[in-house]
Amino acid sequence: MEAVYKTYKPAWRSFYGAILLMILILVLAGVVHYFKPDYAKWTWITAVAVDFVIFIWISVKRLTMSLILRDDPDKPENQEIAFVVNNPFKPFSSDFRQSIEIGLAEIVDIRVNQTMMQTLMNIGDVIITSSGTSGQEIFAHNIPDPLAVRDEIQKHKRRHSAA
Repeated sequence: MEAVYKTYKPAWRSFYGAILLMILILVLAGVVHYFKPDYAKWTWITAVAVDFVIFIWISVKRLTMSLILRDDPDKPENQEIAFVVNNPFKPFSSDFRQSIEIGLAEIVDIRVNQTMMQTLMNIGDVIITSSGTSGQEIFAHNIPDPLAVRDEIQKHKRRHSAA
């Protein structure tokens, strides 16, 4: 069998609140431009600058979290699910990168939690618990198509449980 390496990141559509805020800021700038044309230049510059900062924040937040499925039949040490979170605000700290690895055979429970809005957007939280722990070990927020991700992990877990 061939090796499987899949990486899941939060969906862009999971930042709908921030995206709506960006649109609202531009609409407000348009309203100010209409009623106070003498302030228009600075209003647009400020609105675009704030939207740019929000966009950078969304991009950084999305890039700093990964849920990784590793399943290499030739290497037993690479049969795991890994959750990696980077904290860009602590670049020189030991807290910069935090990761949790759980062997596929050690997974006890995989759950998906979705709010109504997440269900409509087909995103959700994937929660993975392993043997020997009392609580959740991996809590991945806003993963696209979380039911398919859960099914994929369970498929690989069953293959290792049967072996």
